[in-house]
Amino acid sequence: MKRYTINPVRYLFVVILLLSSAGGCSNLQTNTSLYTDIGGKEKLEKVFGLAISRIYNDPILYPHFKGVPKKALRKKLVDQTCALIGGPCEYTGKSMKKAHNERDVTEVEFYRLVEHVQYAMRRMGLSYQQENLILQKLAPLKSDIVYQNGEGNPE
Repeated sequence: MKRYTINPVRYLFVVILLLSSAGGCSNLQTNTSLYTDIGGKEKLEKVFGLAISRIYNDPILYPHFKGVPKKALRKKLVDQTCALIGGPCEYTGKSMKKAHNERDVTEVEFYRLVEHVQYAMRRMGLSYQQENLILQKLAPLKSDIVYQNGEGNPE
């Protein structure tokens, strides 16, 4: 499998976005959850529907998803994100370590998938602030997803 290098500018941009989002919550309504602010489950379904279409058409990422039904993946991603951002959903899927064990997901592939999700969030009308807050909630999952050649994701 051909390996790709991480674009340092893109990596730095993602890191800055994640770090800067920690203090940037002041414009969101204080009495509602991020889930409500973005438009709820309907918006998440649209975001992940578009992201999954892009991922399944990506020649680098598709091999990791071959044989995984789009509908099932979309439900898991929507439920997991919904739960993480204050929605009423309950994620009942495998842990990220179990789901990605032996998949040999590289950092480059991880960030490539993040780019597809970011694109989908923008296309579906989320603000950069909302996008950053969602990414901040999803970012801790990286250490359980990225795994290669015996490094990371031990289970």
